Amino acid sequence: MARVRQRTAQDDDLTAADYRSLGAFRYQIRRFLHFSEEAAKAEGLEPQQHQMLLAVRALDEPEGPTVGSLAEHLIIRHHSAVGLIDRLAERGLVERTRGQEDRRQVRVRLTAEGEGKLRRLSTAHREELRTSGRMLVETLGGLLSTK
Repeated sequence: MARVRQRTAQDDDLTAADYRSLGAFRYQIRRFLHFSEEAAKAEGLEPQQHQMLLAVRALDEPEGPTVGSLAEHLIIRHHSAVGLIDRLAERGLVERTRGQEDRRQVRVRLTAEGEGKLRRLSTAHREELRTSGRMLVETLGGLLSTK
């Protein structure tokens, strides 16, 4: 959960340029997220399902990440992670296994089909960032350079 800090005298120092920079940065984030959502839908996935596939791969644990670590990574509740994993498993995109050292742990791995979908999406995202990422970096740089 994001914390909002108490108002200080520095808050009065915000300029019109600061608000423009914040607005531009938020716009660039939303623009990329919109691209990401549409790319996921084109692969037949909901955006959160794409995020789950990426988290499984990004966490890159030898036996596969636990449901708990995936929930933490995606900033969702455990039962929400279970639901996402259930839907992905029904589609043959992930598989569950029991931990070798701790059989109580449920580990998640991508199937070959899940790996393929994620590879296509990740390639598209990397290309999108190569073309539009410069604006995102520039707007962030503008925000960080203001006093």
